[in-house]
Amino acid sequence: MLGILRGEALTVKLHINLSQGLIEVEGDADLVREIYKDFKDQLATGAPKPNTAQAAAQAHAEPQEKPKAKRRAPAKKKNDSAENASGIDSNAPKLDKNIDTSGLAAFYGQYKPKNNAEKILIFSKYLSDELGIEEPNTDQIYTLFKKAGDKIPKAFAQAFHDTGNKHGFIDFDGPAATIKVTIAGDNYFNHDLKKEAAE
Repeated sequence: MLGILRGEALTVKLHINLSQGLIEVEGDADLVREIYKDFKDQLATGAPKPNTAQAAAQAHAEPQEKPKAKRRAPAKKKNDSAENASGIDSNAPKLDKNIDTSGLAAFYGQYKPKNNAEKILIFSKYLSDELGIEEPNTDQIYTLFKKAGDKIPKAFAQAFHDTGNKHGFIDFDGPAATIKVTIAGDNYFNHDLKKEAAE
């Protein structure tokens, strides 16, 4: 959620809240605009980690002259223990050789997905409905992208966040999280997803 609120005089407040990240800056319009430019790339690819975002925002919020050079993006926080324990990281997916893909072509071939969100939904339904994997992970979805011969999303982890946040098809909480198809995703799959014309 991005909001710019104008207060009294020339004070401007910028509040950014992307899932887990939060940036709050208050000051003159030029300072707030410069900070927004620094974080604009991160807004397009996903939320920064909470601690680094708050530290960066506090550093910018101190009264100072207009910055002369662009600042580097905050360093990413190290993987959490759950991710290390599972070995699954949606930012660096791996092939899962234990997945049975023998029925994938027939299942996937029934549909005409028009974006990555629909592809992730179809692959999630294949894993849950056809293989009985109730909450698949990103490595398994990555494997199906490869086996189907589809182009892998460039921002792989972001594709899952978009599928969940923008489309509401899945529940997905982060790098080591599993994927669960939501009621909205199930309804879309069963009633709205375009199918290939029957020959």
